[in-house]
Amino acid sequence: MKLFITRKFIRKNLLTWKVLDQVIEKCDDQDFEVILPTKQKRFGKRAYKNKSIIISNCLKFFDFSFIKEFVDTNQLFKYVRWDAHIYASYTKESCSFPRHFDYAHNLIIQQKGRSNWIIEDFCNTVLEPGDMIYIPYKWKHECIPTEKRLSLSFPFWID
Repeated sequence: MKLFITRKFIRKNLLTWKVLDQVIEKCDDQDFEVILPTKQKRFGKRAYKNKSIIISNCLKFFDFSFIKEFVDTNQLFKYVRWDAHIYASYTKESCSFPRHFDYAHNLIIQQKGRSNWIIEDFCNTVLEPGDMIYIPYKWKHECIPTEKRLSLSFPFWID
């Protein structure tokens, strides 16, 4: 399966800054990661403003079954489990991960703001609210926030 981008995949907000604050209050420290200026990450909710954060295990807060149905209906790939993650950058200067690859297929839906996605040997594109990008298993990529942003990531692990 090749990478693809779908513009305006979602026309409504699945996530807002207010809802993010509610999730932060409820989530466990082991599910909350902060990306530091060194591009390293640490767990826990302390001192996260003006940085980028990742919240894992979000299926316990939201019903995103339509994403799983989209993958299954279109037979995009086989998988053994999946999850929902929230990525938030509080400023455009917030650090994000360096270029890397994941051991999962990923569908990312931009919710608020814009982010620049660099997919090694493939493309450089800007996602706007509602846009979705599919990044296949082990494809190198990097996300650079271009402004305050919220996005949802749906990793689908194959083993």
